[in-house]
Amino acid sequence: MDEVRLRPARGGDGAGVAQCWVDAGEYYADLDPDAFQKPASDGLAEWFEQLLREPRSDDELWLVADAGGQAVGFITARLQRPDGDAARQLVRDMGRIRVAVDALVVDARYRRRGIGTLLLRSVEEWGRRNEATLVFLDTYVASPLSVQFYERRMGYARRSVRSQKRLPWVRP
Repeated sequence: MDEVRLRPARGGDGAGVAQCWVDAGEYYADLDPDAFQKPASDGLAEWFEQLLREPRSDDELWLVADAGGQAVGFITARLQRPDGDAARQLVRDMGRIRVAVDALVVDARYRRRGIGTLLLRSVEEWGRRNEATLVFLDTYVASPLSVQFYERRMGYARRSVRSQKRLPWVRP
């Protein structure tokens, strides 16, 4: 396999990013087909190309893991600045700079090679440089791959529980 290096995402990465996204969809849909789906691939690379070409603020980061000129993994994150009403909030972190990781995906052929670790550590370092005091993210609790990665490998801890209840659809 090619050497992998991290770099900012850019136009031209759409096909590789789309492939990673489809791989993630397949993985999660296999775990829970009621909650997840394989994304429609028709036009997906072009959709990502459009997103990749949009300007980013200094508070946004999109990195790709590049192997031989192809994006084989990516991470998107953003800084969340302290809320103006932080003193009125229950959660102390609302008054601190935080990093929100919106997506971390690695192509199935490149998983378990340290790419996710490189991507997440790069975001953590970016957060430190921007005076962030914590990183938060969501992952599917029934995913043995991602839960083990975040908790055992990267030292993240569960902080909250998001609950849901499916409601039966009633025709109006």
